Amino acid sequence: MATVNPARRNFLLHIGGQPTVLVSAKASDRTDLRLYFDQENGLLLRQIRYAETPLGRNPTQIGYADFRVADGVKIPYRWTLMRPGGSFTIQIEQVQQNVPVDEELFVMPSEKPSQ
Repeated sequence: MATVNPARRNFLLHIGGQPTVLVSAKASDRTDLRLYFDQENGLLLRQIRYAETPLGRNPTQIGYADFRVADGVKIPYRWTLMRPGGSFTIQIEQVQQNVPVDEELFVMPSEKPSQ
């Protein structure tokens, strides 16, 4: 298990015109994490994390936008993920929290599907 060195807090970047507070931490296994919070409302606007791979250190950036209130909680309805190989966006249309889930969905199939 990695231990995390104390986080640093800096005022650095503007994201979408909003000033942010950067909180960065580094684990003992050399992985870094950077969290960018909106300075005015405290919402997480972006995270950047790094993974060590055989090809070197690869970043993953996730941007959060289109915040809406769902059951009293502000949730980002749009996530944009960027990696060296490309990017994609997840757009959420509807959020339902604490909805009962049918237990049948968690039952393992009795046999392998035919091919």
